[in-house]
Parts: sequence; structure tokens; C-alpha cells
Amino acid sequence: MKSLKTLLCLLLIMFMVMGNFKSIQAEAKEISISVPKIKVKTVKKGTSLKIIISKTKDAEGYEVYVSGTGSAYSDYMQFSTDYQKVADVTKNGKAKRTITFKTFPAGTYKVKVRSYNNKKFGYKIYSDFSAEKTITLKEASNGYKSSYDFSKIKKGDIIKFGAYEQDGDFSNGKEPIEWIVLEKTKKDILVVSKYAIDRVPYNNDYNNNITWETSYLRKWLNDKFYSNAFNETEKGMIKVTMVENYDNVVYKTAGGNDTKDRIFLLSQLEMINSDYGFSDSYDEYDINRRCAPTAYVIARGIEIGSFYKTSDDENTCRWWLRTPGLQPYAAALVGSNGIVSPNGEHVYDNECGVRPALYISIK
Repeated sequence: MKSLKTLLCLLLIMFMVMGNFKSIQAEAKEISISVPKIKVKTVKKGTSLKIIISKTKDAEGYEVYVSGTGSAYSDYMQFSTDYQKVADVTKNGKAKRTITFKTFPAGTYKVKVRSYNNKKFGYKIYSDFSAEKTITLKEASNGYKSSYDFSKIKKGDIIKFGAYEQDGDFSNGKEPIEWIVLEKTKKDILVVSKYAIDRVPYNNDYNNNITWETSYLRKWLNDKFYSNAFNETEKGMIKVTMVENYDNVVYKTAGGNDTKDRIFLLSQLEMINSDYGFSDSYDEYDINRRCAPTAYVIARGIEIGSFYKTSDDENTCRWWLRTPGLQPYAAALVGSNGIVSPNGEHVYDNECGVRPALYISIK
């Protein structure tokens, strides 16, 4: 009897071990997902990037990773030498999967892809990464036109010039930027963006003596934004302007040196210029000074108000001016209600929108 019990125990242990062994075998088999093969190429003269993934056994979806030297639309999508995931796509039956980025910035990039399966196995299992593919885009799809005629436009008109991500969907490319014409001469027009096109701090860190000349936002506008928002034709039309950096009208905080800029922000004094269509009072709830952020900026988490609206009945946000605020570590701004705040906000605040302004040559 004792021997029978011992035998039964041994058999039970064997069954358990075999069961675990089978589980281990099954798990090992489940983990084995085929590594995808990819092709990467440019389309439309290098303005778009196409990634073709071969059909892969047991794959439910694919993760696409990119690293490179090109600058994307803003700090939010800035590529670097480190890989970042740019797409997560499900498999389209047994066919090859093609992912196309309609607008991609110029630069040299490396691309790799891995498969995964979550549905079949109950928990996500990844394959190894595919072999890296390198590709160079020589020309970014910045802007939509190769020629412009602004000879018949007038003050108050809205024009389209350049392009920037606005709807928050990077896969469909950038959208044309809308600009309000503030002033027109025989040679040029002064414009400001209709919408807050991004969310960027006036300066990256706390600084006791920041001015427009030394600010991060000035560098961002004249470097990253200028490079990414305009094609070569448009860049040739943007004038280098001597920008006067006035002291704060109320608190006399020093505005610093005047600067030469292609892209700039409007000033505190320009906010009471009735020739530009603004109220001549800082304290008025001026609907013409109110500004709505784009869907892209809203998705980035900018602070918006719902009480005050633009003339198009859109929710509004605060937006930066280039003039210093109450202290040298603050910058003036326009509130969501259309009032100009001379106190301003700390330069590292990240809740204010950016409305670029520039002069466009029409000769």
C-alpha cells in the first residue's frame, strides 16, 4: 500500500513536471515571432517617407522607430540620435503594410521596425528589431506654393503663407499658416499669425535679466520655426527687419538692444496701435487682440479659457509679447480676454501661445 502511494506521488510529480515543461515549450514557441523585413524610400521628390513592411508570421501589429538629424515640426517632435517611436500600426491581413508620412523634414534618418502580438497570446510579445535602414531626405515639404501674388491684398485680409502642424495629425502633413495683414506698403506687408501656432516658453529657465535679444523664443522662431515652416521661395520673401525693443511702458523695465530678425513677436506698444486694428487702450477687452490656439497646440496641453471668445467664436489663450514684464525675468503678454498684461508672466512659463510676426516682401 505504501509503495502504491509512493508510485502515485511519483506519477503525479511526473505529470506536473511534464505539464510545466509543455507550458515552457508553448511559451517559448509563442515568444518566437518573425522579425519583419522593411523597405524605406522617399516619394514625391523626397518630401515624403514611405516604409513598407513585409508580411510577418504571428504579427498583430508593428512599431516603427526613427532616429536622425532632421528637425521636425517643433520641440514636441524633435528627432535626435536616439530612436523614438513614430507609428504603431495593426497588420492589414496577410498583405504588406505600407506607412507613408506625407510630410517629413529634411535630414538623414535610420528606421527600424519590430512586430508584436498581444491578442493571440494574451500579453504583448515583441520580435527582435528589423535591420536598420538609412535614408536621406534632401528637401522638406515646407509650404505649398512656389510663387505668391500679394499685390491686391489689403489690411485686415487673411492670407496663407508657409505651413506648420496644426490639426495634430502628423500623418497628413502640415497645414497652411493663416496670417492677418496688419500693415501694407508698396514694398511689403506686416503679418501676424491668426492662431497661436505653438506652445513655447519665452526662455528655457529662470533668468534675472532676460531680454528679447537673449531669449530662447527668439532663437526658436528664427531657427527651428523659420526652417520648418517655409520653403525656399517663402524664405526668400521674408525680410530681415530691425526690431525695436522698447522698455515696458508701465514699469520701465529695460527692453534691451534692438535686434535684426526674420521672425519676431509683437510688442506692448503695437498692441495699442489702432492702425493695426487694435484698441488704443491696454485695459480694453479687445476681441481683435484675442487669439485661439490650433488643435495641435490644444493637444499639447496649453491653458485655454472658455468664457472669452474670438470673433470666430473660438476659445482663447494667452500669448507672448516680446516686451519685458514687471521684472526682467518676466515677459508681457495678451490675456485670453484681450487685455494687455504689463506685469506679464515668468519667462519659463509654458502656458502661453506663440503668434509669430514677420514682414513679407511683395516686390
